[in-house]
Amino acid sequence: MAGIELKIDDEYINGMASLLETRSQDLQEGVDSYLTILAGIREEAIQEGDTADALDAFIEYASSLKGIISELGKTAKDTCNNFLAEIDEKDQYLF
Repeated sequence: MAGIELKIDDEYINGMASLLETRSQDLQEGVDSYLTILAGIREEAIQEGDTADALDAFIEYASSLKGIISELGKTAKDTCNNFLAEIDEKDQYLF
């Protein structure tokens, strides 16, 4: 492969790793806040009937997102870091 050069921008990948983790934490906080608001609505405003039952079902479903989003952000960050580590390891043998 004469004449082909691959450049990995470590700074960009590290920046994206941090950004993905931060954004996922922010999104998780938003989802958690949303669930708290929904629970408050269920407790204070919609106490019985079909709408209350539907809201209970939705809250239960949405609660399954609790913790998943921030975990995905951590996984994305770890993947970026592992990618850089693997590139560095392979780079030792090439140059």
